Amino acid sequence: MTRFTPLLLGTALLLVIVVAGLIGGPHFAYDLRTDMWFIGWRAEHVQLTRAILAFTQLGGSVVLVPLVLVVTAWLWLRGDRRTALLFFGTTMSGRAMIELIKWLVDRPRPSFDPYPVIVSVQSFPSGHAGNSTLTYVSLAVFAVPARWRRAALPAALALAVAIGCTRPILGVHWPSDVLAGWCFGLLWILLWWRFSRPGETAASGYWPASLAAGQD
Repeated sequence: MTRFTPLLLGTALLLVIVVAGLIGGPHFAYDLRTDMWFIGWRAEHVQLTRAILAFTQLGGSVVLVPLVLVVTAWLWLRGDRRTALLFFGTTMSGRAMIELIKWLVDRPRPSFDPYPVIVSVQSFPSGHAGNSTLTYVSLAVFAVPARWRRAALPAALALAVAIGCTRPILGVHWPSDVLAGWCFGLLWILLWWRFSRPGETAASGYWPASLAAGQD
């Protein structure tokens, strides 16, 4: 069975981010068709769109920043200060990097109809996709005990994916923005884990023993 190698995973994630940044956006046929299709979908599903508008807030700073502060404080007060600093550093430095990439790439957002939510100017990568991945997956990887990570990690990933999917549905991001956001969040977590815990992977305590035995 193939060994799980963080280097290969990190390289693949980085490659997806670069490709999404180079070819995605308003001139990419798939991005354009997808966002244009959702214009009609929103008009036909007004109530469901409103529910999605509420759900997408789980990936916004109003929810994620207080969550990071509460979890960091909880870890610190229970005496696990190293994990508290690791969790805080991963999530908040990742947020800063997303804003930096947005500024550097400066990709325009879709503008087919008025935005249903408040957004910044730059589109790439999706902050909701990236920051929800950073926060919820970091919570599962760093703060949740290893014996519970088998359930927590897939749940965190599923939540981040669901939040990211709301952005093209609402017409505020290109699909490639969201894909890059997910990949960046995972890559950033992987980097912080590898530098903080040499010899382990972010999936330690999650992958079956047969795989864990072959990890670097």
